[in-house]
Amino acid sequence: MIRSSIWKRRTVAGLLATTLLAACAGGQGGLNPNGKGSPMKLAARAASSGDYETAAVLYRQAFEANPRSTDALVGLGRSYAGMGQYSRGEQALVQATSRKPSDPDVLLELARVQLAGGKPQAALANLDKAVARAPRNLPVVTARGIALDRLSRHKEAQAQYRAGLKVDPTDFALLSNLGLSLGLSGQTGEGIAILSELARDGSANPKTRGNLALVYGLAGKDREAAGVLQRDLSSAQIQQNLAYYHELRTLLRAGKPIGNLQ
Repeated sequence: MIRSSIWKRRTVAGLLATTLLAACAGGQGGLNPNGKGSPMKLAARAASSGDYETAAVLYRQAFEANPRSTDALVGLGRSYAGMGQYSRGEQALVQATSRKPSDPDVLLELARVQLAGGKPQAALANLDKAVARAPRNLPVVTARGIALDRLSRHKEAQAQYRAGLKVDPTDFALLSNLGLSLGLSGQTGEGIAILSELARDGSANPKTRGNLALVYGLAGKDREAAGVLQRDLSSAQIQQNLAYYHELRTLLRAGKPIGNLQ
């Protein structure tokens, strides 16, 4: 995990530079909700490019045009979360789940926003429902493990990840979270073995390397942690991370939970 100037919770997705909606939102006398230029399709395109502000405007248009659309509510909730507006995102997704209370994908979206907003217990309650309906849905399984880790229930989290790995033994997200969970529970050697292999994968990103660095730090291997972080951080940021790892290591050795500090 990467820490910059001060420790913050990681947002669901970083808010990238946004552009104001011009041709899409005005001047055309309303858009055909099912056509090529429909708000839903344009919103999905905006969200996929990281422009969550524009996506939220378009999903709101789609919902106002069709208040029965659960998909518009889900997109709206995801877009608000992308802007860091977790309460608004949660409200939209709660409304969506009231319409589809047993839909594992909708429950997953709500849980993701709750996790990002610092509500792991609420997220776990929704993920319990989702995994009961779809026990082989790997994104649901992964998210449930993350919720358990955030509650410092690491053994349960690891059992959840391993259950998912029985479905797909090579799933990157499951392996990555398992490696981190092992580190958070003090099993740093096994966590490092998993994460160091993933860090060499083409799918690895700064989060993958940050997780590996964190587990190195929990193991007291500051030199190795710094080496991993060099690719993504400045020297000053690396020193800040190493200091933070030392704090976590102290808590871990004292037997205190650190899952909620991720």
